[in-house]
This record gives sequence, C-alpha cells and structure tokens, in this order.
Amino acid sequence: MKRNDNSQNNTYNIRGQSTICEDIVKIIAYPFFFLITWNIGATTKLLLENMLGEKFEDLYTRIILNKNCEEQYATDFPISKSCGVLRIEHLSTGVYDCEVVVSNSRNEMITVKRSNSLHCIQSKESSNHPYRWKKVIHEDPFWLKAYAGYTLYE
Repeated sequence: MKRNDNSQNNTYNIRGQSTICEDIVKIIAYPFFFLITWNIGATTKLLLENMLGEKFEDLYTRIILNKNCEEQYATDFPISKSCGVLRIEHLSTGVYDCEVVVSNSRNEMITVKRSNSLHCIQSKESSNHPYRWKKVIHEDPFWLKAYAGYTLYE
C-alpha cells in the first residue's frame, strides 16, 4: 500500500473548493490619491444569494467610504463587478476606511468586508470635492415590544 505524503501539498481543499477566505477590501495610499481594491469570492457570492434570497447579479453592491475627523461622514460608490480597483482623489485630512456592502430589493443589508484604516494628511485643502459626504448619525436602538402566543418579549 502506498502512503500519501501531504507535507508537500500546502493547499487545503474540501470537495474541490478552497477553504481559504478570499474576500478582500483594502485601501492603498499614494501621495495624492487612494486606491480601493476589492474581491468577493465565489463562496461568499453563493452565501449572499442564499441569505438575501436573490441572485448576486441582482443585488445592489457598493463601497462605502467612511471619513473620521471631528465627526464621521460617509459616501458610497456603486460597483457592478465582484472585483476591481477604484481611484479616489481630492480627499481632505482625516482617517479613512471602507467596507463592501450588499443589499437586496427589501433593503436588507450585509457588510461583506471592512478595510484597514488610513490617515490622510493633505498639505493643500482642495475645495473641489466631487463626493457627496453625508454625516453619520449614531442613534440608540429603538426597541418595540413583540408578542408571541405564549410569551411576552421585552
């Protein structure tokens, strides 16, 4: 009987699919712009389809760029592909991070992946901002009483 030597094989496969998470979103800083790169893997696409009840092509996918200075602001960029690169210019000083978000027609939303944070310092503040920044307001959750046939939930 021939013995299998798995010490040479560093890949881990179950049923012919990779077990390594392949979802990526990163912000890469250059002197005058940022690059945002993302990749949503096939396994994640299938999982999102099952959770949100629609085909991945029909889901609304976007990158939300968050800016933290004295207050928190956000803007979003709709994307149509599961991988790609986005170039962001004319950013003011602040700490930035981003996330890939997917939502369905019922407005149910799932954050797929969140990026690293980068601090951006601009020597010249540009008044030409092509992005629509919206102030992020964090509200306390509002809980409603729910009743079941046998139990009162508070």
